[in-house]
Formats: sequence, C-alpha cells, structure tokens
Amino acid sequence: MFEVTLIDHLRLTFGHVVYRHAAHSHIASTRARWSRWLRTAESLLMTSVALAAVAAAAGKGDGYMVISAILAGLALATLLVHMTFDLDATAQAHAWCATRLWQIREQYRAVLSDISDGAIDLETGRQKRDDLMNRLHRIYENAPPAEYKVYQAAAQAILTAGDTALADEEIDRFLPKSLQKVEKPA
Repeated sequence: MFEVTLIDHLRLTFGHVVYRHAAHSHIASTRARWSRWLRTAESLLMTSVALAAVAAAAGKGDGYMVISAILAGLALATLLVHMTFDLDATAQAHAWCATRLWQIREQYRAVLSDISDGAIDLETGRQKRDDLMNRLHRIYENAPPAEYKVYQAAAQAILTAGDTALADEEIDRFLPKSLQKVEKPA
C-alpha cells in the first residue's frame, strides 16, 4: 500500500495540467501557423493563376494556358487540404482548451499556496480539489476529439501500467520556491 497525501495529489494533478496546457497551446499554435501558410499558398497560387490567365487571354502563347491550368489545379489542391483539415477550427478548439487549463493550473497553485500558508484547512483543500477535478474532467470531455482519445488511452495506461507519475523535480519547475518539494542544489 502507498500513501498519497492531499499535497502530493494536488502536486501530481497540477503537474499533469501544466503539461496538458503546454501540449494544447503548442498544438493550437502549430495548427494556426499551418493555416496561415496554407492561406498564403492559396493566395499566391490564385494570383499566379490570374496573371497566367491574363497573359493567355492577351494571346502571349499557349504555354500560359497550360501554366494557368496547372496553377489552378495546385490552388484547388491546397484549398482542399486546408478545408479537409479545418486547421482554424482545431486551432481554436486547442486554444480554448489551453485557456481553460491555464485557469485550472492557477487555481491548483492557489490551493497549494493556501494550504501551505494555513489559510485553508485540509478538509476545505479536499473540497476545492474535488471541485477542480470535476471542472478538469469537463474540460477533458470537451477537448478536441483526437486529444480526448489520447487522454482516454493515457488514463487506461495509468490503470494498467502502474506508476507513471511525474517526478517532483518536474512539478517543482512550475511552482514558486515556497511550494517546491525538492530542494535545489546550491
């Protein structure tokens, strides 16, 4: 049997929230960047199609008609890729999730601080923890679909694999010194 104190549990969950927040922020940023790149490519290709079509219409040669058709095909392919992956919507979904996780992250830090300062007793800390866990569960339920599946797989792996807890040193990186568990060497 092992003992996990309220502080240990709060620290572990805080660590998981920190990493999930970072993951969703990174995914949102990456997808937004890809969306901008695809929009830029679409714009450049459509401009090139228009210029080649004008040159073909002006009678500057049959080569411009072929170039115009090839560029139009590339522009269409780029547009279809952009629409298929719907990068804007998934970037917004990940950004929403990251924003909510940031709020939860700060609330976990506040509960840890309040317990450390003696501002709240352990029973109140447990109630706040339970509330935060319920709010965190609702966030994960509404997380983007692919990440929700990853979350479910990770939860199942934790149940079957045993200890996958974050190290205290990893959690301490995101807490002020007064809330850190592991002392840093001088």
